Amino acid sequence: MADLDVDEKLIRWNDIFAELAVDARTLVKDLSEGINYVAVSAFIVILIGVAALIIGFDQGSAKYAAAGFLIFGISAFNGAMGLRKWYRLRLRYNRLRSLGKGLETS
Repeated sequence: MADLDVDEKLIRWNDIFAELAVDARTLVKDLSEGINYVAVSAFIVILIGVAALIIGFDQGSAKYAAAGFLIFGISAFNGAMGLRKWYRLRLRYNRLRSLGKGLETS
């Protein structure tokens, strides 16, 4: 095999690896944004439940307070499950995120 053929193959492989590095950075960024979206959504759901609880107690009637408390309970549970999922995803993909940060610096 001629040296020219080897050089051309190495150049092609370098191009392929450069494209893979860009794709890997994009994948890690998208994954991190998705994981953070889970946490933000969970907090929003909890805040909606708190707002419903405040509105329910502000109305002064027991049925509104009960409805507000019910909505708060459901929202708080849903938000807690979202935060739990966020925490698990963060732990699961922590190594991948550190590798992605390493790709950004190189």
